[in-house]
Amino acid sequence: MTFNEDHPHLSAIGDFVSKIGDKINGLLGKETKEEEEVVEVNDRENIIVDPLLEDQDQCDDCKVEAGRQDYELINPSSQFKCGPILRYQDIHTERRRWIGSVLIVTDKEEQPPRLVLRDPTKARVGFSHPRQLDNWENNRFYRYDIQLQLMAHREKKIEYWFEKENGEKVSEPQKWNFYVPALEEGHNWAFYSCNGFTSDVADPEGDFHGANPLWNDLLSAHDQKPFHTMIGGGDQIYNDDVLETPEMVEWLKMDGDERVNLEFNNEKRYAVEKYYFEHYVQHFTTGSYSKALSLIPSVNTWDDHDIIDGYGSYPAKYQTCEVMQGIGAAASRFYLLFQQHANANTTDHTGLQTSASRKGWNCITHLGKRTLMVLPDTRSERSKEMILSNETYEMLETEIRSKLLPTTKHLVIVLGTPLVYPALKFFEDALEKLGDKLSRGSVIGKVFGKCKAFENVLGQFGPELLDDLVDSWACTVHTEEKRRMVEMLQAIAVERSVRVTFVGGDVHVGGAGRLFGKESQDRLTDPYDMVQIVSSAIVNAPPPGAVITALHTCSKTYSLNDFTSEQMTEIFHEDVDGNPLEKKKLLNRRNWCEVRELIGDHHHQRQNQEDQLQFTLRVENLDHVGVTKYPIVVDYLHNRED
Repeated sequence: MTFNEDHPHLSAIGDFVSKIGDKINGLLGKETKEEEEVVEVNDRENIIVDPLLEDQDQCDDCKVEAGRQDYELINPSSQFKCGPILRYQDIHTERRRWIGSVLIVTDKEEQPPRLVLRDPTKARVGFSHPRQLDNWENNRFYRYDIQLQLMAHREKKIEYWFEKENGEKVSEPQKWNFYVPALEEGHNWAFYSCNGFTSDVADPEGDFHGANPLWNDLLSAHDQKPFHTMIGGGDQIYNDDVLETPEMVEWLKMDGDERVNLEFNNEKRYAVEKYYFEHYVQHFTTGSYSKALSLIPSVNTWDDHDIIDGYGSYPAKYQTCEVMQGIGAAASRFYLLFQQHANANTTDHTGLQTSASRKGWNCITHLGKRTLMVLPDTRSERSKEMILSNETYEMLETEIRSKLLPTTKHLVIVLGTPLVYPALKFFEDALEKLGDKLSRGSVIGKVFGKCKAFENVLGQFGPELLDDLVDSWACTVHTEEKRRMVEMLQAIAVERSVRVTFVGGDVHVGGAGRLFGKESQDRLTDPYDMVQIVSSAIVNAPPPGAVITALHTCSKTYSLNDFTSEQMTEIFHEDVDGNPLEKKKLLNRRNWCEVRELIGDHHHQRQNQEDQLQFTLRVENLDHVGVTKYPIVVDYLHNRED
């Protein structure tokens, strides 16, 4: 293990482990550490003991600081077409077990090499074998399963590499690393959404310095204090240009009846699948994002642009037609592979859950002992009238209740679009009041994160625009379902004494809102007090100021039910340049969200420093260099006698 020279105590631990390894080598007659006895991880035929899980720890259970990465060396593996890509699945707290995986894509016919993992607290390394998930045009997808043992108070930096490079062992293999948390310490994570430019951004490099600025900031924050997971809240990739393939251009030129009745033949299927595969490979191997994928394990849900702009919210004749369903099937295949390290037959193994409706892949995972995160699939079942089915709500409620631990303090719900947001039924009134400041056709789509692809499928925006754009929880058609979601979570919050927080993206602004009890006198003890964090986009362009004006105009305190209200909150008192802001609820600048779990002293309880989640919106500066931070602290749910 190579430790950063800036941290001598790390070097000391490394030397200690190295000496233990040398002793073992001496006993076994091995000349070099690379040749020491290794038992393969996840090799069911040969496994006797897993050194990464069952060997005794070889160092003290103490905290370890991060060291700055040399990012010039952190690149996709040159021997593969794509990867390595890390995924986090779950932590089994009772067994102190971390579960995750690595994905590679290769077009080589031979079996890819084993994955090597070094845990600095173990004397021996472990190997993981590749398991093939799928094959497309001789491009093979392989998943490597990983399980690691957690320590109580020591964060671990895990190194990994491939046993061979292009078929041969090398003296200095290309290496990557990631951090696993200490079981009793904070689980730190980053949230992002809208990770690409839509076609209406004319000059991404000239106007925004491209896609890297905020990814560079995220990696810089990771250097200072490592993230254990990276949460993709939807639109990790913008696949709208699938409509630019010749086969889809031909389809869009047809009149309405011909378009909805056209067969999705093999020619069209191949063209669509080819687009998704090649776009994923290009997107996941480019820029600072590709570095983050190999250094921070991902937890993802998806939203419309991972499929196609507005998918699920089209009128039924478009949504259910054969071509649109074929596009959805192709997008699903590659979403599962690239973002979930799964195929349609292995979703259970990867921790994804499907309800009795047999549609969609929902994720529920523990971010340590104190946070349970739920990522419902809000696209697979969606229609103009519905976001999630009755079966999925029933499954989510059952699974959330079963997975809450006695130690769980926070229940975080990740939704593709914000649950708490200015009510769009008042948006038309705002447009009329603002008059010429806004043009319906050119601006209103930006409120929903829509782009030209939606228009191309739906046809030119007409007078019933708001009836067609039902992609948000804030739309009137979804009011009852929104109430159902909140009331389900309110019941869980009351019964299990957990704080519920929502996190969402999609709308290309930063902001925060809250739900709260109408009779509440104290936020700390109010189980109905639920914060909504809005964070997007990490790459895509923000909407113009006129949209922010309209949203503030229709931002009021709304009644959700007889005992709950909701509102946006004022968190932006100054812009990133220090100038005071008149509109303080939403800020139209690119951003991502840093989340740190603050752990109090449970023997000497300190108010305001126990079991909090600190969300920090990191908002891009005007020159696209660096960020300005806007913190939002969410307390755990206090008992009334506290």
